[in-house]
Amino acid sequence: MSVKGLFVLLGGCVVALLATSTASAQVPPDIAEGLKKIGQVVDPACTARLYRPLMPKNDYNTYWPSNAAGPSFKGQLYPGITVTRDQSFGPHPKDLLDIFVADGGGGDRPVLIFVPGGGGNKIEQQVRESNAFYDNIGRWATKNGMVAAVMQRHAGPTWDDGGRDVAIAVDWLKENVTKYKGDPNRMVIWSHSAGNGPLGVYIGHPERWKNGVQVKGAIFMSGNPVPGIVPAQGGGAAPGAPGSRSGVACGLQESQAAGPAATGGAIAGPSSVLAAALAPGAAPVAGRAGQPLPAAQQAERNNLPGFKKTPVKVMLARAELDPGVAGDMLPADKALHDAMCAVDGQNAKDGEGHCPSMLFLKGESHMSEVFSFDTADRIVSGPILAWIKRVK
Repeated sequence: MSVKGLFVLLGGCVVALLATSTASAQVPPDIAEGLKKIGQVVDPACTARLYRPLMPKNDYNTYWPSNAAGPSFKGQLYPGITVTRDQSFGPHPKDLLDIFVADGGGGDRPVLIFVPGGGGNKIEQQVRESNAFYDNIGRWATKNGMVAAVMQRHAGPTWDDGGRDVAIAVDWLKENVTKYKGDPNRMVIWSHSAGNGPLGVYIGHPERWKNGVQVKGAIFMSGNPVPGIVPAQGGGAAPGAPGSRSGVACGLQESQAAGPAATGGAIAGPSSVLAAALAPGAAPVAGRAGQPLPAAQQAERNNLPGFKKTPVKVMLARAELDPGVAGDMLPADKALHDAMCAVDGQNAKDGEGHCPSMLFLKGESHMSEVFSFDTADRIVSGPILAWIKRVK
């Protein structure tokens, strides 16, 4: 079935997903107003303050800031869900996963792997409100019959280190996720913001990894997994340009904005897309100093040929309030979509064959699209869940 013919039950209403699917539910009015005030910038701290009241009382740092050295909660933080923290998956000290499993039910559950943006934090540590993220994604996945693995990622000195980091994490899960009631043959991976770079390298270069690409589906949200597919000005906020700010802008004190010390292997420092964009290896095609690479190196690092060949089902998602967006998917999204669809010829249909699904998220921002999971705001989670269920 094509995306054009797919119907999804969302918030009690049935909506048709068109060629570029647009989630038709509504952001809760008070949050929608807050997001508009924040504007088309990347603001994790202010966005977290809008969504934190919709979350459970407890979070990763339940007693923050009095216990800034680490979490002290004894017992199950989220009743009915077992969380395995800081599971090592590779040789680097920051190669860590947080794995979420619902206690009830049997095995062979689909597996959702989340690759965060910014500095790669699997737990945001900017302000008190941010301590709930990205546990919300883990909880949401378990409530919908999945095992969730939230990946901590880190930059490396070479262009493909981010992709290799993803490959090692996926390989570890392939070998071990049955211990957590997961099905290693039904894994979907989802990247956000700066996480799109590493995941793009992983999907685009299967020949570089020991076991190739071992996921069935990949969601690329608010990022460009194929750098260079359009000129840089078509791809949202460029490094050094306006578009990212800290939580101080929404009235927090400087000490609050800094957050507690990073614990559990978290990468210290603010989680901004600008910081990540300047990290070594973050731009597979462009040179680190912004200068073009020699043609041979550009060809070696180009993700597009691998995307055009991959059997992995792909979704491209973009928020209406993302930096640089003017009412539609960005040129980079459309260019990648068209290039992949062209593999199947003029009869290509979105969501079938090589042709990716496209999801435009009305009313959502760069951070609300991930912070909204496991809340009453289902604009993003509804279509994402429907798409995951279709991936086999």
